[in-house]
Amino acid sequence: MNNLSTLTISMATVARSLTGARLHGINCSHLLRSCGIDPALQGSPQTRIPARQFIELCRRTSGRLEDEQYGLLERKQRIGSYHAIATNAVHGKTLGEAMRRFTSVSNLFDNSLHLSCELNDHKVKIRVLRRTRMQVRDSFAIDTILMILHRFASWLINERIALQMVALDYQAPPLHEHEHLFYGSTVVNGADYSGIEFDGAYFDRPVVQTELSLADYFQDAPANLYLPFEESGQYTLYIRRYLDQLPREDAPQHSLKSCCNALGISSDSLRRRLKQEGSSWQGIRNSVRREQAIKLLASSDSSVEQIAFSIGYTEAAPFIRAFRTWTGITPLQFRKSLQG
Repeated sequence: MNNLSTLTISMATVARSLTGARLHGINCSHLLRSCGIDPALQGSPQTRIPARQFIELCRRTSGRLEDEQYGLLERKQRIGSYHAIATNAVHGKTLGEAMRRFTSVSNLFDNSLHLSCELNDHKVKIRVLRRTRMQVRDSFAIDTILMILHRFASWLINERIALQMVALDYQAPPLHEHEHLFYGSTVVNGADYSGIEFDGAYFDRPVVQTELSLADYFQDAPANLYLPFEESGQYTLYIRRYLDQLPREDAPQHSLKSCCNALGISSDSLRRRLKQEGSSWQGIRNSVRREQAIKLLASSDSSVEQIAFSIGYTEAAPFIRAFRTWTGITPLQFRKSLQG
């Protein structure tokens, strides 16, 4: 998990993840401190913390509650449940067979969420429905299972699946981590169900993983749910590194053309390869700009205008609009939240 260094998570998401712990009487301030997170930040939902701390918090919360769903469902999802489900699924010959195994075995646990998996009109629809008379204490549980379904399916075929649509059966709260959780896919809020959709061609792909590699996969959990953009494909990684290493003074001049020249590939070929990896030039660039902006706002005295220029904007106004889209607040509001 060596590419989590720049990824951050909002305290709003942290609070959602701790809903079950609070309701079960866990001292959340003590839990936060054990992960190096200042409990005072709970009053500042827009503040962002390193993803590594959040991942450690998820591990400790799960361990304290003995629940892989953090106390958010009607019943405990006992430690080892997902491993048992995945062990059955990994023996499917194709992704379609594996994911049908995954959903059917998951439903045997008879908890708050019912999963279904179907292929219609060349489109895969994996749905998550809330069972009647069973609690879902926070929609973070929905986010988690959707991430598990997507990341695990991608891992099975060793290729990040490009999501065509994500449905949420709730209205996503402010500062929702859409970009990181669903890789910039179209997200429909307030739907009749929650689920993910992707091209049906993926279902015919052979499963390339085994029980042996499954052990390594779970060794990293839950970090593999929060991997940054670049983990998913070779060319996405190349571009992310290219943009990350670009001198600040050259940032305003960088373009798809200059990147292609550096990589020795045509723009059409690069676009095609990125599409195959489920990403895009603009998506990667926005992701890099976002994390660079957050880092500079938190660690430097540079003005908003200076930061805008250093990450590739020629004016402050479009940067401020973009930052509000990424985080729900302006750069100055973000900086003040860190100081408060």
